[in-house]
Amino acid sequence: MAQLEQDEVEKEIQIWVSAQIVYVIGETPGYNYMLKFVNQNWNKVASPDEFLHEEGYYVLKFQSIEDMHEVLYSGPYTINNKPIILKPWTVDFDLHQEFPNEIPLWITLHNFPMSCWSYQLLSRIASLIGKPLFADECTFKKKRISYARILIEVNITRPLPDEVGVCEPNGRQFE
Repeated sequence: MAQLEQDEVEKEIQIWVSAQIVYVIGETPGYNYMLKFVNQNWNKVASPDEFLHEEGYYVLKFQSIEDMHEVLYSGPYTINNKPIILKPWTVDFDLHQEFPNEIPLWITLHNFPMSCWSYQLLSRIASLIGKPLFADECTFKKKRISYARILIEVNITRPLPDEVGVCEPNGRQFE
Protein backbone atom coordinates (compact mmCIF):
# COMPACT_ATOMS: atom_id res chain seq x y z
CA MET A 1 0.00 0.00 0.00
CA ALA A 2 1.33 3.46 -0.89
CA GLN A 3 1.55 5.79 2.10
CA LEU A 4 0.78 9.37 1.08
CA GLU A 5 2.33 12.33 2.85
CA GLN A 6 -0.03 14.90 4.39
CA ASP A 7 1.73 17.87 2.77
CA GLU A 8 1.44 16.25 -0.68
CA VAL A 9 -2.28 15.64 -0.20
CA GLU A 10 -2.82 19.18 1.15
CA LYS A 11 -1.14 20.60 -1.95
CA GLU A 12 -3.62 18.76 -4.18
CA ILE A 13 -6.57 19.76 -2.01
CA GLN A 14 -5.66 23.42 -2.47
CA ILE A 15 -5.87 22.96 -6.24
CA TRP A 16 -9.52 21.83 -6.01
CA VAL A 17 -10.79 23.98 -3.13
CA SER A 18 -12.43 26.41 -5.59
CA ALA A 19 -14.21 23.65 -7.56
CA GLN A 20 -17.90 22.82 -7.81
CA ILE A 21 -19.61 19.61 -8.75
CA VAL A 22 -22.32 20.26 -11.35
CA TYR A 23 -25.20 17.82 -11.93
CA VAL A 24 -27.93 18.37 -14.48
CA ILE A 25 -31.13 16.48 -13.65
CA GLY A 26 -31.93 14.30 -16.64
CA GLU A 27 -29.57 13.90 -19.57
CA THR A 28 -26.07 15.34 -19.10
CA PRO A 29 -25.39 18.10 -21.65
CA GLY A 30 -22.40 17.65 -23.95
CA TYR A 31 -19.07 19.23 -23.10
CA ASN A 32 -19.30 22.08 -25.64
CA TYR A 33 -22.94 22.79 -24.79
CA MET A 34 -22.09 23.03 -21.10
CA LEU A 35 -19.10 25.25 -21.87
CA LYS A 36 -21.35 27.59 -23.86
CA PHE A 37 -23.88 27.67 -21.00
CA VAL A 38 -21.16 28.49 -18.46
CA ASN A 39 -19.68 31.28 -20.61
CA GLN A 40 -23.08 32.85 -21.31
CA ASN A 41 -24.64 32.57 -17.86
CA TRP A 42 -21.71 32.88 -15.47
CA ASN A 43 -19.92 35.73 -17.23
CA LYS A 44 -19.51 37.78 -14.03
CA VAL A 45 -16.60 35.51 -13.10
CA ALA A 46 -13.51 34.25 -14.90
CA SER A 47 -14.25 31.21 -17.04
CA PRO A 48 -13.71 28.06 -14.96
CA ASP A 49 -11.88 24.96 -16.15
CA GLU A 50 -14.44 22.30 -17.06
CA PHE A 51 -14.02 18.56 -16.49
CA LEU A 52 -16.61 15.99 -17.60
CA HIS A 53 -16.76 12.78 -15.59
CA GLU A 54 -18.05 9.55 -17.12
CA GLU A 55 -20.59 9.24 -14.29
CA GLY A 56 -22.54 12.14 -15.87
CA TYR A 57 -21.48 15.23 -13.97
CA TYR A 58 -19.03 18.08 -14.39
CA VAL A 59 -16.37 19.46 -12.11
CA LEU A 60 -15.84 23.18 -12.64
CA LYS A 61 -12.62 24.58 -11.22
CA PHE A 62 -12.96 28.31 -10.68
CA GLN A 63 -10.11 30.80 -10.55
CA SER A 64 -10.98 31.68 -6.95
CA ILE A 65 -13.25 30.67 -4.10
CA GLU A 66 -15.01 34.03 -4.50
CA ASP A 67 -15.86 33.21 -8.13
CA MET A 68 -17.16 29.79 -7.08
CA HIS A 69 -19.34 31.38 -4.39
CA GLU A 70 -20.64 34.04 -6.80
CA VAL A 71 -21.98 31.31 -9.10
CA LEU A 72 -23.25 29.06 -6.30
CA TYR A 73 -25.08 31.83 -4.45
CA SER A 74 -26.62 33.42 -7.54
CA GLY A 75 -28.69 30.33 -8.47
CA PRO A 76 -30.85 28.47 -9.00
CA TYR A 77 -30.08 27.59 -12.61
CA THR A 78 -31.62 25.45 -15.33
CA ILE A 79 -30.35 24.21 -18.67
CA ASN A 80 -33.00 23.22 -21.24
CA ASN A 81 -35.58 23.47 -18.42
CA LYS A 82 -33.66 20.90 -16.36
CA PRO A 83 -32.46 21.89 -12.88
CA ILE A 84 -28.75 22.26 -12.32
CA ILE A 85 -27.45 21.10 -8.95
CA LEU A 86 -24.31 22.90 -7.80
CA LYS A 87 -22.33 21.57 -4.89
CA PRO A 88 -18.95 22.78 -3.64
CA TRP A 89 -16.24 20.15 -3.98
CA THR A 90 -15.15 18.60 -0.68
CA VAL A 91 -12.30 16.27 0.20
CA ASP A 92 -14.70 13.39 0.80
CA PHE A 93 -16.49 13.79 -2.56
CA ASP A 94 -16.95 10.33 -4.13
CA LEU A 95 -16.13 10.42 -7.85
CA HIS A 96 -18.22 7.31 -8.46
CA GLN A 97 -21.36 8.18 -6.53
CA GLU A 98 -24.16 8.24 -9.09
CA PHE A 99 -26.05 11.15 -7.56
CA PRO A 100 -25.70 13.03 -4.29
CA ASN A 101 -28.15 12.47 -1.45
CA GLU A 102 -27.62 15.99 -0.18
CA ILE A 103 -28.03 18.96 -2.48
CA PRO A 104 -28.12 22.74 -2.08
CA LEU A 105 -31.64 24.14 -2.38
CA TRP A 106 -32.90 27.73 -2.23
CA ILE A 107 -35.87 28.17 0.10
CA THR A 108 -38.02 31.16 0.94
CA LEU A 109 -39.34 31.85 4.42
CA HIS A 110 -42.47 34.02 4.44
CA ASN A 111 -44.42 35.92 7.10
CA PHE A 112 -41.82 36.14 9.84
CA PRO A 113 -41.93 39.17 12.15
CA MET A 114 -39.11 41.71 12.15
CA SER A 115 -37.84 40.30 15.44
CA CYS A 116 -36.73 37.14 13.57
CA TRP A 117 -34.64 38.75 10.85
CA SER A 118 -31.12 38.32 12.19
CA TYR A 119 -28.98 35.91 10.21
CA GLN A 120 -28.61 33.72 13.31
CA LEU A 121 -32.37 33.45 13.88
CA LEU A 122 -33.16 32.85 10.21
CA SER A 123 -30.45 30.16 10.17
CA ARG A 124 -32.02 28.47 13.19
CA ILE A 125 -35.41 28.51 11.47
CA ALA A 126 -33.94 27.23 8.17
CA SER A 127 -32.15 24.44 10.05
CA LEU A 128 -35.59 22.87 10.64
CA ILE A 129 -35.50 22.06 6.92
CA GLY A 130 -31.80 21.53 6.22
CA LYS A 131 -28.30 22.83 6.86
CA PRO A 132 -28.15 26.61 6.23
CA LEU A 133 -25.35 27.62 3.88
CA PHE A 134 -25.99 31.19 2.78
CA ALA A 135 -28.58 33.96 2.65
CA ASP A 136 -29.01 36.08 -0.46
CA GLU A 137 -27.89 39.70 -0.32
CA CYS A 138 -31.38 41.15 0.11
CA THR A 139 -32.01 38.86 3.08
CA PHE A 140 -28.59 39.37 4.65
CA LYS A 141 -28.80 43.18 4.36
CA LYS A 142 -32.54 43.26 5.19
CA LYS A 143 -33.35 45.09 1.96
CA ARG A 144 -36.40 42.90 1.34
CA ILE A 145 -38.51 41.97 4.35
CA SER A 146 -41.46 40.21 2.73
CA TYR A 147 -39.54 36.93 2.68
CA ALA A 148 -36.09 35.54 3.39
CA ARG A 149 -34.21 33.57 0.73
CA ILE A 150 -31.74 31.05 2.14
CA LEU A 151 -29.60 28.38 0.52
CA ILE A 152 -29.72 25.17 2.53
CA GLU A 153 -28.37 21.68 2.05
CA VAL A 154 -31.12 19.07 2.18
CA ASN A 155 -31.23 15.30 2.03
CA ILE A 156 -33.33 14.50 -1.02
CA THR A 157 -34.21 11.05 0.27
CA ARG A 158 -36.35 12.64 3.01
CA PRO A 159 -39.56 14.61 2.46
CA LEU A 160 -39.37 18.38 2.89
CA PRO A 161 -41.83 20.09 5.24
CA ASP A 162 -44.38 22.42 3.68
CA GLU A 163 -44.01 24.83 6.60
CA VAL A 164 -42.06 25.29 9.80
CA GLY A 165 -43.23 26.55 13.17
CA VAL A 166 -41.48 29.09 15.35
CA CYS A 167 -42.10 30.05 18.97
CA GLU A 168 -40.76 33.35 20.34
CA PRO A 169 -39.63 33.65 24.00
CA ASN A 170 -42.92 35.43 24.84
CA GLY A 171 -44.87 32.35 23.66
CA ARG A 172 -46.10 33.85 20.38
CA GLN A 173 -46.12 31.19 17.68
CA PHE A 174 -46.26 31.45 13.92
CA GLU A 175 -45.63 29.35 10.80
